[in-house]
Amino acid sequence: MNVRESVGIALQALRANKLRSTLTLLGVIIGVASVIAVVSLVQGLNQYVTNQLTASGSNVFSIDKYGIVFDNDTFRERGKRRDLSSEDAAAIARSGAHVEAAVAQLTAGATVRRRSRSLQRVTVRGVEPDYMLVNDLPIGHGRPIGEADERGRAAVCVLGAEVAEQMFQSLDPVGGEVRVGSLKMVVVGVGERKGSAFGASQDLYVLVPFSIFEQMYGRNRSVEINVRSRGQESFNQAQDEARAILRAKRHVRPGEPDDFEIVTPDMVLDLWKNLSGAIFIVIIGVSAISLVVGGIVIMNIMLVSVTERTREIGVRKALGARRRDIRTQFLIEAITLSAVGGLIGLALGGFIALVLGLLTPLPVYVSPEAVALGLVSSSLVGIFFGAYPAVRAARQDPIEALRYE
Repeated sequence: MNVRESVGIALQALRANKLRSTLTLLGVIIGVASVIAVVSLVQGLNQYVTNQLTASGSNVFSIDKYGIVFDNDTFRERGKRRDLSSEDAAAIARSGAHVEAAVAQLTAGATVRRRSRSLQRVTVRGVEPDYMLVNDLPIGHGRPIGEADERGRAAVCVLGAEVAEQMFQSLDPVGGEVRVGSLKMVVVGVGERKGSAFGASQDLYVLVPFSIFEQMYGRNRSVEINVRSRGQESFNQAQDEARAILRAKRHVRPGEPDDFEIVTPDMVLDLWKNLSGAIFIVIIGVSAISLVVGGIVIMNIMLVSVTERTREIGVRKALGARRRDIRTQFLIEAITLSAVGGLIGLALGGFIALVLGLLTPLPVYVSPEAVALGLVSSSLVGIFFGAYPAVRAARQDPIEALRYE
């Protein structure tokens, strides 16, 4: 019996016992579909995060006293550090040869009101004049916050596009007034619409002069410093300069660790990849359990098939079939069963990935690597779990097999 005939027998068995076949293949289908969907989702998430970080500026880094923190002990320890100030940002901007601009910012939340309309939990940032340049945040309408606003402690603001739309609807916001918290402000500009990132709107913000923010919320806060290098090629030099300037200004002795943290887009991307990699491993582990369960079911069904076809095995051996021929036949049948499950799982996983791509902003796609992983894993399940039934069939004694009723 050749390979084609063995495959034909396996497919015929699937058609003859539809319910049993469905139950047989269910584990493999779920396992492969999970693999395809998860790999596609993780790759799409990685691409999405990379695009978002690139859009925010690949030559921009931030400095604060906490950095990226995952545990309370580290958070409390870093909280004991001296606060960073706007003077620190000014020193970096003034002395950094590879620094294009450096600005301090402070962040809080507030309710924005205009007449009967209100919008809660809006991000309020106290910013310096170069903030929009550093963070690549263009003005869509009006003007940005300027030096005169900062020096004169002007009660002016720049609204995010969504805040402007909610407060003014079809009216021109520039020149209008809103109340940010308890302070009435004049709108001088509206930021260009940026859309959403990581499921949250990037247009729900109000920018106010740094001096006005301190008037509203107090001065006892550590700032975040945003630094833009003169180009991607001078990015590392700008970091080194900022580090040296802050260490000297804050009197950090040689050999002592920094008392501040520098966060770069690459650090955030690496953090995300580590996190998504861990999630990927966990979900693939769950998918592997489904494949193992599917493999065990295939093995049991193949053992039943061996018992049902005992006389057939005896006849084939009596006609000269070798153990290797019998073993190969049943192994091919097991691989065919798992491959059919793999193909169905591949189609189902691709459909799930397509739906995710339509329902979310993620660039989800079924990659060749995901397809290869799904097909290889289903084939390996057939080989591994089909081996024992195939060996058992090959070891049948032809005389005893012919006597079997």
